[in-house]
Amino acid sequence: MGRGRVDRHRQRRPRTVTAPRTPADELPLADPDRLGTELRPLQRWLVVLDFDGTLAPIVDHPDQASAAPGVIETLSRLAAVAPIAVLSGRPIADVRRRLADLPAAYAGGHGAELVLADGTDAPLVDPDTVKPTLDRAEATIRALVDDEGGWFVERKQASLAVHHRLAGQDSIAAHAPRVQALLEHHAAEPPGFTVMAGKAVLELRPNGADKGRALERLLEHGPGLLPLVAGDDVTDEDAFEVARARGGRAILVAETPRPTAATDRIADPDALVRLLTALTG
Repeated sequence: MGRGRVDRHRQRRPRTVTAPRTPADELPLADPDRLGTELRPLQRWLVVLDFDGTLAPIVDHPDQASAAPGVIETLSRLAAVAPIAVLSGRPIADVRRRLADLPAAYAGGHGAELVLADGTDAPLVDPDTVKPTLDRAEATIRALVDDEGGWFVERKQASLAVHHRLAGQDSIAAHAPRVQALLEHHAAEPPGFTVMAGKAVLELRPNGADKGRALERLLEHGPGLLPLVAGDDVTDEDAFEVARARGGRAILVAETPRPTAATDRIADPDALVRLLTALTG
C-alpha cells in the first residue's frame, strides 16, 4: 500500500462550512426503525460512522472497547450494497481490527490517517512533520500524570490523547488544567496544533486534521453520494456540518441531548444497529 502525498495547502485551508446548532432541548430522540426506513434507499448514501460511543459502547479504557452486538454483521450486509467509511480518533489499524477488517474506507486520528476503500493512502497530515512536537508533548505530559491513578496517555501516529475517565474528581481538578495548559503550549509549536476536549479526554492534534476535512476528502472519491454521518462526541461535529452542507444527514448518538449540528438523534449503539438494519431493508 503506497504512502499518499499530503496536500499541505489543502490541509490548512480554512473551512467556512458552519451549520446552525440545534439547542440541547430541541432535538428529540428518534425511533431508529422509523428513521432507518425514512432514509431509504441505501444506495444514495456514503455511510460514515464513528467508532467509540457510536459503533461501540464507551468503556473505561480504550483497550477494552469492542463493537456492540450486531454491529459487524449489520455492517457486513450494508457494505455489500453501499460504501462505508469509519472516522475515528483511533489509529486505523486499531479500529480496523475491532471491526474484523470490515471492507470500508478508514480515517484514523480524526483524518490524520486516511485510507480509501481501494487501499489508497490519502492522509491529511504527514506524520513526520508532527512527530518532534508530539515527542516533546508526550514526555512533558507523562512526567505530570504517569504516577497519577486513573490517567492514561495514548500516543497515536499524528496526535496525543490524555484520558482521565478513571481518575478521581480531586485528581482531575488538580491536573486537568495543568494538562490543558501544557498541551496549549505545545500547540503553538510547528506545524501548528489544536487542543480538543472530548469525553474524558484532552487531545493534541495537528491543524487540518478533523473529521469534517476527512469527510470532504472521502466525498471527492464518491461523487454523487450523499453523506450519512453518525457520531457521539464533539469531535464529530465537524463532519455533521459538512454532511448538512452537502445535503446529507447527521445523526447524534446520545441519550442526553446537547447543542449539535446534527439533524437527528438516537440513543446508543444498539439503536444505531436497529437504524442500519432498517436502512438496509
